Amino acid sequence: SLAQNESKRRVFLANHCSMTNIQGTSKDTRKRPNILEGRIDLSSLPCVCIDAKRASFRDDSIGIRLRSSTGRKVSKDSSRWEVLIHIADVSDLYFDQDSLNTSELPRPKDVKFSLLREAAERRGQSRYDLPFGPLHLLPPVGLEALSFVTDEKDAINRCVTLWAYIDERNGKLLDAGLERTIVSSPKALSFADATAILEDSIENMPESMANTKALLGIAERNLLMWNRRHMQINEAAKKREKRLATREYISNEIKSAPGIQSRDDGVGGSFQRSRGHRMVDSALELYAFAVSTLMSKAKQPIPRAAGSGADRGGRLGTAPLRRYIDGIAQRQALSVLCNYGNPLSVKECRDATKVAARASDSIANIRSLKDDDSVQSQYISVNHRRQVSALHELSRHLASTGGINEKQHIQAISTGHNNHVVVIGVGATARCRGVKGTLKGGEKVIVQVIDINPEKGVLDVKLV
Repeated sequence: SLAQNESKRRVFLANHCSMTNIQGTSKDTRKRPNILEGRIDLSSLPCVCIDAKRASFRDDSIGIRLRSSTGRKVSKDSSRWEVLIHIADVSDLYFDQDSLNTSELPRPKDVKFSLLREAAERRGQSRYDLPFGPLHLLPPVGLEALSFVTDEKDAINRCVTLWAYIDERNGKLLDAGLERTIVSSPKALSFADATAILEDSIENMPESMANTKALLGIAERNLLMWNRRHMQINEAAKKREKRLATREYISNEIKSAPGIQSRDDGVGGSFQRSRGHRMVDSALELYAFAVSTLMSKAKQPIPRAAGSGADRGGRLGTAPLRRYIDGIAQRQALSVLCNYGNPLSVKECRDATKVAARASDSIANIRSLKDDDSVQSQYISVNHRRQVSALHELSRHLASTGGINEKQHIQAISTGHNNHVVVIGVGATARCRGVKGTLKGGEKVIVQVIDINPEKGVLDVKLV
């Protein structure tokens, strides 16, 4: 029912956007807000989705807008542009009809939003590390209905859009706000595609990509300038950058295992920070920072995932198709910053955080079936294949230098999780014995192999 309703809704809104554009201006949508559900029409502006090649559901995109087109004050010395960060609008799932204080179109009675919301509450978040495939926050047909429609000329998407005005001289965030919008169907790019365009490494680039290249260039310049300043003045951003740099270093070591093709989505130790990755990361970091700042100025609470508070530079409302708490955060931001619906109380925000934490704890206790030998023969995880390959390489090295009984010392680096380390130069992950306390992520150590079984993917070491 949700999928059918969303399809009809897209067609209805697309038709009215076309009529508005033919008339030559989007001002009519401000005078008659109910035509487009009270949304700002940005369907004439291009935007891009940058995600992993394997992404099934895209929930964010990036665009730009001339500041002068908004009627807001322009500082010619600062920038002509506003950066637009679009997040898929899933707020229907988290609003009760009674909580809406606007004259919006009535919601369809055949879509059981309460059932979908309850499902999201129980699941908490999507998981992608299980051998039988991903476990999604919502049924895939629902996620597909709510996610971005890409690369379709006349399609539109309902979004929550952060606009940000950044001083291109020093990266200072001069102005920002949140809007309920309708945006065009974005150009879908992989991280590698976006990086290649930014680095001019595509031979004979078609003329049709000229606008995309210009958009990426302007957006990247603004976002990275802001991110650079943000890391200089924000302690949480500094700590986050350090964590990401450590994770990238560890990932590069893991990827050194021979014979395994690297991915671009973070699965199986494939964490990367190409220009495409950094651009998206900066955009989502800006979205979270700006929304948090705007909510603080409004003196209103907003739900956050446990352990991802402002002091850690955690994301906020950027992944509503994958995390329940982000959907609730989006709902609260719309209520406070866009006057759409009644805001949640402090207690309701705390309760939402507790619900998300319980769901995360519950799903974390699901034992991964990749540890079951009966399943491994048919469903071997990316991590396991990489581990087996790396251990064979390590085993050959040990055999050529005297074997395990020679008590050889090898270099490793801590992952920061459960005293696991990665053998430098090989990429094998090991359990480290003899540790008093916890190894800090990124800490380099000297270890000695005490047990190795390449076929089972087992490597135990002890701290020297």
